[in-house]
Amino acid sequence: MSQASQNQNLPATSKIANIRGLLEKSRKQMEMALPKHLTADRLLRVAMTSIQKTPKLMECTPQSLLACVMTCAQLGLEPDQFLGQAYLVPFRDNKKNVTICTLIPGYRGYIALARRSGEMQTVSAQVVYSNDDFKLQYGIADTLEHTPAMNGNRGEPIGAYCVFKYKDGGYSFDFLPTEEIEKVRKRSKTANDGPWVTDWDEMAKKTVIKRHAKLAPLSVEFQTAVALEERANLGESQNDLIGLDDQDVIDADTSGDPDPAADLKAFTDSIPKDTDMTRLDAFIAICAKNNKTEPDNVRIEAAKKPGEFWKFFTAWAKAEEKKKSKDAPLKDATGETVPMSGDCPNSPGNQYKESYCVGCPDRAGCPAWS
Repeated sequence: MSQASQNQNLPATSKIANIRGLLEKSRKQMEMALPKHLTADRLLRVAMTSIQKTPKLMECTPQSLLACVMTCAQLGLEPDQFLGQAYLVPFRDNKKNVTICTLIPGYRGYIALARRSGEMQTVSAQVVYSNDDFKLQYGIADTLEHTPAMNGNRGEPIGAYCVFKYKDGGYSFDFLPTEEIEKVRKRSKTANDGPWVTDWDEMAKKTVIKRHAKLAPLSVEFQTAVALEERANLGESQNDLIGLDDQDVIDADTSGDPDPAADLKAFTDSIPKDTDMTRLDAFIAICAKNNKTEPDNVRIEAAKKPGEFWKFFTAWAKAEEKKKSKDAPLKDATGETVPMSGDCPNSPGNQYKESYCVGCPDRAGCPAWS
């Protein structure tokens, strides 16, 4: 009998004890992955509470539960349906005759990841109802005005919008009508279950944030969250994203020591030919800063999922190239304007700018900032 089948035949108390023991056994790995704002104690407590409140999760393979909680640790999200940062959702895999835990990021999770990207000042979203005072206009002068009805009867939802405010003072917004949101819901594997049923407003706001985020310079973690949800919506495996192989097996034994030197070498070996190394170092520095970790830790994580990392780096590099000609003049520490009159001293062919220079490892002592 398989481990998954054995788990399904155990009494509920034994299942809970087994799951708790498996998570506790992986505490050291979680502590290494967690950002500073979230502790292993809190993550484990929140995860166990969510699992116990959703009995079907106790039917999931312990390996898939552990993988989803570990992914929450890596993203810095709490899997709590009331917080709305991430949801642990059970899915039945009829081909393998097992129940698999799937991680679906929530609306508040996307907002948290966007704010941690280093590019955003605020991210907000609202649902608009038929009795609200709402004005939307696209064109030369885009306009979005929304005053919710204050009499308690807001009517039926007509759509949702989001507003991204950037650290450079700019902003952008997007709106999706309810009809378009419902099309997204109907394509989801959880269209008639889970948060689409219990938290439609939150899912509507998340849907418009996800669509608009495709145009924004956000972090690897944000893009990973999007990929996780898209896989779930399409009914496709999340295994490669959450660290499971095709046989739904994960080694929870933490007795072996990690080999960071081997991981760093693997990352170096994965660097595509003709990569702009200065830009790559800047991207890694930004990721490290946003996640409150060291650049080498970013490289180690990238070595584990090189395909995802290089996809996000390429998208970021292209976005930086497009922004290069649009950047306003910089100001140095004294408040004096730094003219954009030539190439970056450390990377010929690139002009210096705040979004690029802030993560540059050669900024200290750079002539452009001295």
